Amino acid sequence: MLTIKTIGQVLKEKRTSLGLDLSEAEQLTQVQKLYIVALETDDYKALPGDFYIKAYLKQYAEKLGLNADRIIQAYDEGKGITVEEKEDVLETYHFVKPSERIEPEEEVSKTWRHYVPIISLSAAALLVVLGVFAAVIMNRPETPDLITNDYSYSKSTVSTSKSSTSSTKPSESSTQASSSTSEPTIAISGSSSAMIATISNISDPIKVDFSVAAGRTIWVGMTNSNVPATGQTLSDGANSLSALVTTGAENSVITLGSVEGLTITVNGKVLDLSSLTTTGPNKITLQINRTTSNSATQ
Repeated sequence: MLTIKTIGQVLKEKRTSLGLDLSEAEQLTQVQKLYIVALETDDYKALPGDFYIKAYLKQYAEKLGLNADRIIQAYDEGKGITVEEKEDVLETYHFVKPSERIEPEEEVSKTWRHYVPIISLSAAALLVVLGVFAAVIMNRPETPDLITNDYSYSKSTVSTSKSSTSSTKPSESSTQASSSTSEPTIAISGSSSAMIATISNISDPIKVDFSVAAGRTIWVGMTNSNVPATGQTLSDGANSLSALVTTGAENSVITLGSVEGLTITVNGKVLDLSSLTTTGPNKITLQINRTTSNSATQ
């Protein structure tokens, strides 16, 4: 029998069918309990904004094993979700208890039907993990090569300047000035859930690396970069992300579901996250002051 339910009803029924209370769901999905209650009651005004609503819907639906794209589409269209209710759902659930088995003939047919959803969800999850892993592997070679080349060039410049110190003093001082300006500096301001990191003396390419500690799941979004518009969730399956800031961009906004267990580096320099004290969501604005070729020469 087909029936139309709200997004919140679908989320809550799926959570309860998995035997999860709100605290267990919060630990599984890394979405705060008050946001889970808001999603399950369709109270979207309790969430920070449309961007976070979609991000939390996607993260929550995926962790519960639901079709996240279908959930997001229903939210965008402002419609309910058509679901099929089967009369034997409760009977299939009770089948797993040996004390409730009645006829051996029914056990054979129920066993196959009971494991079909589990096998389907496991296969879908495996494909997603393999896809993310393949994307990370394919995107990794270019960025390390760029950084290695830049570092080698800097080393060769310093070596050349040292070899010329025996001939003239002005050459040595200009080389030292050039070397000092090539080292990026990061100034931190702001607190609580919003932070500004002003990065000076840095040139393209600008690489931002994210890594998550074991057992943590964090959603990451980043503007003016090659990170997808819908962001990316980091967890044990894929616990790192390398992003490149768009060439010439003067700023980039990083949005995080949480900062616990997260490490961020910008061109190898660790970003101090201690001023972010809320559990989430958090925002980091990267203000970029690039080193020009003229200043490097002078």
